[in-house]
Amino acid sequence: MHLEKVLSKLTPKERGFISTLIERDPLTGVYNRRKFNHDIQLLVSMAERMSRGSGLLIIDIDDFKKFNDEFGHTEGDKILRKVAQVIEKSLRDYDKIHIYRYGGEEFILIIPDTTVSDAHAIGERLRQNVRNSCGVTVSVGVSHYKEISNSMHELLVDADKALYVAKRGGKDQVAVYYKRPH
Repeated sequence: MHLEKVLSKLTPKERGFISTLIERDPLTGVYNRRKFNHDIQLLVSMAERMSRGSGLLIIDIDDFKKFNDEFGHTEGDKILRKVAQVIEKSLRDYDKIHIYRYGGEEFILIIPDTTVSDAHAIGERLRQNVRNSCGVTVSVGVSHYKEISNSMHELLVDADKALYVAKRGGKDQVAVYYKRPH
């Protein structure tokens, strides 16, 4: 039976509860990877209509495995929740709806209607706020649909490459991966 058919038989409150279970990460409360995979499809369509395109940031907590090994998984879970909260507090209301827990200690942000420069500045603000509030640091990889990447696949690959540039550069920094000289 299709999900829509099942959901149509529920009350609005029940539908909301089921949607939350399907779309939200239970630990941090932000959207999950399943929701990201759906929304990233919309990003390309939206970006086509926006003159500035859209940015994508991958945020990775530096040395998170070492943190878990030293302080335990319960403290690691607290850090994940706190980092998610700091990210949310650091964004415009409109952008808060585009935060996803992508995997273990990685978060992704879709920043609609922005430039590479603006996306980098947002990444830098997030990096500083996490550092000042959470007792951990993050590395951020930035990509942009239109200015850097030409497809959804490239957008993710380029942001991931930028993240590794930040990690190799010493962590606790924001990087943009340009395929061509900038």
